[in-house]
Amino acid sequence: MADIFREVDEALQQEKMAKIWKEYGSTILTALVLLVVCTAAMTAYRSWDASRNADETAKLLNAVNSEAPQQEIMRVVEETRKGHAALGLMNAAAIYLQEDKPEEAAKLYQQLAQTKSMPKNLRDLGRILYVQHATQPNGDILKPLLANEKSPWVWHARLQAATIAAHQQQDYAKALEYLSPFEDAETIPVSLKKRGEALAHVYQLKNSQKNNKEKTS
Repeated sequence: MADIFREVDEALQQEKMAKIWKEYGSTILTALVLLVVCTAAMTAYRSWDASRNADETAKLLNAVNSEAPQQEIMRVVEETRKGHAALGLMNAAAIYLQEDKPEEAAKLYQQLAQTKSMPKNLRDLGRILYVQHATQPNGDILKPLLANEKSPWVWHARLQAATIAAHQQQDYAKALEYLSPFEDAETIPVSLKKRGEALAHVYQLKNSQKNNKEKTS
């Protein structure tokens, strides 16, 4: 009896599959063909993308090691994809720093920071590096970082903004506003926290001296 039931069940399954194939066979075949084509296209794209990345990386390395690296790097920057272009600008800026030309480096960091098509994380790093090396940096470039508490660069931005407020504007009260969160910060590197607290101590003294001078004048 068990064999009979099994044979009947198998027959029903075969009949069911035949009915499904009759109704949807062409659709299933089309889907399978599309799947094969899409898989092949993705494989081809990944291979092309990897090849282009390797090619552009080689061009950038050759430019860095050339006799006129800044000029060659900037030529590559104009031709390459934005991720490589950002790295190119940073390499050219680093060479200027080695040559003791911080203002030239700052211009490249500023270009990186203000080019919207560049990768965001590298643009944000460019903002910090620009402010660090420019003689009279425009602090407005830090506003996007200061407004984003989740940014990995927000604490560096606060340090740089405080420095600008104190040294360019002699506004020690404003500098202390930027630094006040450092006291209670628990999720930042110890060295960064200590630097913020040390600057806050210095600017507190400067602010007190400024206020006392204003009172007696």
